[in-house]
Amino acid sequence: MADAAEHPEIRRDYPVVAQSLALAASAQLRNMASLGGNVLQRTRCTYFRDVSYAACNKRERGSGCAAMDGVNRMHAVLGASEHCIATYPGDFAQALIALDATVDIVGPRQKTRAIPFAALHRRPGDTPDIETTLQPGEMIAFLTIPAAPWTRRSLFLKVRDRQSYEFAVAAAAVALDLEGEEVRQARIALGGVATVPWRAKVAEEALRNQPVNDETTRAAAEAAFADARVRKDNAFKVELGKRTLARALRQAAALSI
Repeated sequence: MADAAEHPEIRRDYPVVAQSLALAASAQLRNMASLGGNVLQRTRCTYFRDVSYAACNKRERGSGCAAMDGVNRMHAVLGASEHCIATYPGDFAQALIALDATVDIVGPRQKTRAIPFAALHRRPGDTPDIETTLQPGEMIAFLTIPAAPWTRRSLFLKVRDRQSYEFAVAAAAVALDLEGEEVRQARIALGGVATVPWRAKVAEEALRNQPVNDETTRAAAEAAFADARVRKDNAFKVELGKRTLARALRQAAALSI
């Protein structure tokens, strides 16, 4: 992770990637962690990690979800199901899904396949214990991000409870291709608020052929969270997520590239 975050070409041409990696963990962890390992990290839900809670469908399918009526401030408002509301914890994955990355996978007997990064993670549905589409014996070999007009005008904005070494409460990975003041193409992904790396395509469409201003960024943010479902402790994430996305879009539009 540290090698990629500090690579001069990535910092110049794919700043959203470099920033998402730099904000993901401490320097010590970034020096040890692999890119493939980062995108495959397990949920940080307390009820999953603490085995004293028996009700966790990720650990034992059909046992229930203690987070539903428990302490769920950090849990997901997008992509959840009646079986699981755990939030995907990573940052780097948001940059990858926003930039249409692909994943090369190597399996037993060197069998290879490539899939869109967006197809790697599975929403919980009624099988929250199955988090990815990897098969037994498979591992990530390569991550490929295509060159595109919007990659340089990109950034990652992360809102968290403390300034360093903390998971996102809300985050946005955005990339814009502008013609004058109007958006030709937008790429948007949300972090800290969803059960999987979350591409907000409805928000992207809301910005197409529009100038980037307070009104249009707010409209895009409203579209991004139109399907949000909240619990007793995490309802604040909807408004926080909207403000985070709108701020990220305005900052990206103001970049000098």
